[in-house]
Amino acid sequence: MSKSQLVGLQELTKNNLRDRAIIEMLYTTGVRISELLNIKLSDIKWEMMQIWIRKGKGNKERFVLFTYEGAERLRAYLDQREEKSEYVFANRHGKPLSRCLIEHQFRQYSEKLGFKVTPHIMRHTFAAHLTEKNMDFTYIQELLGHANVNSTRIYTRLADSARKKQYDRYL
Repeated sequence: MSKSQLVGLQELTKNNLRDRAIIEMLYTTGVRISELLNIKLSDIKWEMMQIWIRKGKGNKERFVLFTYEGAERLRAYLDQREEKSEYVFANRHGKPLSRCLIEHQFRQYSEKLGFKVTPHIMRHTFAAHLTEKNMDFTYIQELLGHANVNSTRIYTRLADSARKKQYDRYL
């Protein structure tokens, strides 16, 4: 997603604290949707701006970072939520929100915005934007939880494509 598309998505969800927090966490952490839905309150290290991902793909553990904006959105959501649960994003029974619910929400966002957006596209956007800012590739690989650097290489190609579009726009 371009930065303007991301802003459009953020604007669309600004009046729903839970959905806005989900968008912010997906974008600023790069986690998979399954990882996001399994985050427990005890996994958040507020003072370090880190979240412990306990069971990533392949049952791997890692820490991901989040931003001040992400912390603000998450706190606003947690302060008003009514569910009593150890999970950050919980349903009324205290269990994690379902992946189907989130995917349904994203289909609605796509329809309203006029472009496709999914939780996985948010992950790609996270990595592509860091690549565009010239973050060291090994850091991106670590944040995404990729064991093999080749899994991360696709984001370099996305960033190269974005640079070419910018170049063409100015000529």
